[in-house]
Amino acid sequence: MTTVNTRTQTFTVADIRKVIENFAAVFSMIGQSTGLRTRDSVERTVFDLQNFANDGYLIKVLIMLKDAGGNKLNAVIFRPSTNAHGWTSDRPASQDWPETLDGTLYVLATFSDAWWTKTDQEKASYVAARGLNSPWNRSTEDLSTAGMASSAGQQFASNGYGWSSVNYRN
Repeated sequence: MTTVNTRTQTFTVADIRKVIENFAAVFSMIGQSTGLRTRDSVERTVFDLQNFANDGYLIKVLIMLKDAGGNKLNAVIFRPSTNAHGWTSDRPASQDWPETLDGTLYVLATFSDAWWTKTDQEKASYVAARGLNSPWNRSTEDLSTAGMASSAGQQFASNGYGWSSVNYRN
């Protein structure tokens, strides 16, 4: 006897929005504590990520803090999941990141192959059609978390869609 287990996606763009609103709260806390992002800046970035998530292009989001010398201080990686059934959502928690007014707070999105196989014109049309705030080009900045201590982060979920995170510190 053969048993086949199938699962359909049971989430909507409203579920994606709920999860990303939790991410936005965490990102806003990080931006405020470091002094490197305004609420408006956070909203613009979250708007863009929401669009990429809605269309299934988002693989991971990294937020990394570097000081003026380029030293990595803190990072958090969020990974979206379309199989978050049974996850328990955490409340956005305070992010104890140091004020680093002379530093840089990076937000790096990793996109699916479906995004990167688009032509430059197709990507530009997507960005324009959705009114995105950034073209989200490739980065050559070293934003690896190698050598940083990791700890479990939070998870946010709604009806099978979720984001889990891992925190990093030097």
